[in-house]
Amino acid sequence: MKWLLFALCLGLVAMTNAPKNEVNTPALDFTGKTADGKTVSLKDYKGKVVLLDFWASWCVPCKDEFPFLVKLQKKLQNKNFTVLAVNVDVELEKMQNFVAKQEAAPTFPIIFDAQGALPRLYDVDGMPTTVLIDQDGVIRYRHTGFTEKEKKQIVDEVITLLKN
Repeated sequence: MKWLLFALCLGLVAMTNAPKNEVNTPALDFTGKTADGKTVSLKDYKGKVVLLDFWASWCVPCKDEFPFLVKLQKKLQNKNFTVLAVNVDVELEKMQNFVAKQEAAPTFPIIFDAQGALPRLYDVDGMPTTVLIDQDGVIRYRHTGFTEKEKKQIVDEVITLLKN
């Protein structure tokens, strides 16, 4: 009986210390505001494949990734897919200037999170961080950083999720 109680206690400790927002775990819902005051919640995108991207204007790889995300959204917007971006700049003007300099304007929501609450919620430890969430709200892929090589990998992962 003691061993059973001991095993049960170990299981409870493991559950409370289980990593959050890891691959194959449910994505935690959140609500944020865009620069123009619109409220955006992850739950609003249930049933879609969501590419949740955390970025900042000062992030060098983000400068390469952002145009890729704009093109990916345009290409797949009619396929039950959306990009949802979270900007972590402290000053709104820096985010706005970054977006204004893009060759094509993004058609996806950009949450402005100067306090960094959403990156903490998602255990973000580098910029950019990309989290791919399936139609059921489960995290299927995570990437930290961005290189030319990852473009194809991310597209392949999104296509795979859209087929499910």
